[in-house]
Formats: sequence, structure tokens, C-alpha cells
Amino acid sequence: MYKILFADDDYKIRDTVKTYFTANGFDVSLAENGQEAVDLTCLHDFDLIILDVMMPVLDGISACREIRKTAKTPILFMSALGEEKDFLYGYSAGADDYITKPFPLSVLLEKCLAVIRRYTGANSSDVITIGKVKLDCYKKKVYVSEKEISLSAKDFEMLQYLMSKKGVVLSRSLILSRVWGYDFYGGDRVVDTHIKNIRKALGDCSSYIKTMAKMGYVFQEAENI
Repeated sequence: MYKILFADDDYKIRDTVKTYFTANGFDVSLAENGQEAVDLTCLHDFDLIILDVMMPVLDGISACREIRKTAKTPILFMSALGEEKDFLYGYSAGADDYITKPFPLSVLLEKCLAVIRRYTGANSSDVITIGKVKLDCYKKKVYVSEKEISLSAKDFEMLQYLMSKKGVVLSRSLILSRVWGYDFYGGDRVVDTHIKNIRKALGDCSSYIKTMAKMGYVFQEAENI
């Protein structure tokens, strides 16, 4: 049974989602604002957190940033705002996926399952080491020079994909398809946003991710490809 946190200031939406997801085997906790969502994540471990972007006390974007300080749990944003800039803003805050309102509950359920499966689907024996960077696929941890660094779930998934394809140039569209899925309809600039986040986290090893002009990105320890 997957345990999820659903945060929305509309009690009707909260009740409807809880009823539907519970009927489909989920354990659902509810929050009516962003601050309550942050507080609950400090007390419980969730498989997925769903945040409405526009909430009182603390909005979804701010709540996501607070949660990311202590947790790598996958976060799904939902909002009536569906322009490219809204997607980019959400992903830059640390979200792993984004769904626009209105949406069928069946679609929300499938998207949640897809995010959880992407996050938990790694082979337990996989440890990828390239230079000073080590990625543990099962424990969802990344180390640089033996020191653990913090990455969001989506940043981890992208880094895992890049490292698993060491030396191979991956286009933005290919990364989008592999990491976000075929149903993602935001622009490919979201890839650049996450690459920026990963490079910052890698610190001295940021140069391992190389930009190939008009082609995409490649993870390679050596200076020359």
C-alpha cells in the first residue's frame, strides 16, 4: 500500500481525492495548506506528496522548497496554471511532476503511480561509480568524494539516467521522454533547469556533465570525449 500526502485548501477536493485513492488501495493523509504539509512530512514518511500550488499560509512552491531541505520524497504539483513558465517554476522548486486542473481522478491516479514507480524502480544491486561520483540506485543516494549530496527525486532520476549512459550524448527530447514520460507536454527547457540543479549539487564534479552544442548532454569524467 502506497502512503501519500495530499494538500489542497478545498475540502471538497480533499475528500473526493481521499475517497477515490483509498478505494484504490492508497493510504491517504490530508493537509489544508502548505505549512501543514511541511509539518506532516517531518512526522511521517510518504511515497508521494501532492501539492496544490495556490494554498493559504504557505503556497505549494514554498512548501516544496521547505520539504526539499529534509526529504527526497517525490512531489507532484497540481495547478490551474499550465503555461510553460509555470512548469519551469515548479520544477526549479524541486517538483518531480506537474498536472494541470481540471483532470480526471483516473489520470491523477495513473500519474501518481508512474512517479512512484520511476522513483522506486531501480535495481537493488545497482551502484554506478564514475570518477568521484557514486550513485546508489537502491538507497537513492549520491556521493561526491565519499560525501553525500542532496538531490530532489527528479534530479536523482535524471543523474541516474545520464550516468547509466556514460559517454553517450542524450538529447533533451530523449531525456524528457525517459525521465518525465511520453505524456509530458512542457517545453524541453525544463531539462536545462534540472541540469543546473544537478551541477550545483555536484560541486567540483559539475564538469562531468558536459553540454554538447545543439545536441544535448553527456556524463563523462574525461576532459575529452
